[in-house]
Amino acid sequence: MIGHVYFDWVGSRDSVKEYGKKLEAACKKKGTKFLGIWSPHQDKWNFVAMIEAETLDDVYKTFSEAGGMGDKMTHSIIKYYEKNYP
Repeated sequence: MIGHVYFDWVGSRDSVKEYGKKLEAACKKKGTKFLGIWSPHQDKWNFVAMIEAETLDDVYKTFSEAGGMGDKMTHSIIKYYEKNYP
């Protein structure tokens, strides 16, 4: 399963990189896989962080471990994608 954490950000690009490092560390601690922070050009969100995990709960725990929304993330949603084939 892949969790996409779509979020808007009021900080600099450098602060997004700092947040990415927190997510990366949280993934290592929680046993999930950090796939990076991306810019979704066809969506209204500033960024999307992608986390590969076994369950929905694992994605939530990883996001919480990284500090949740923090002070620069104005709002977010999490979308989940489950692999069906192959």
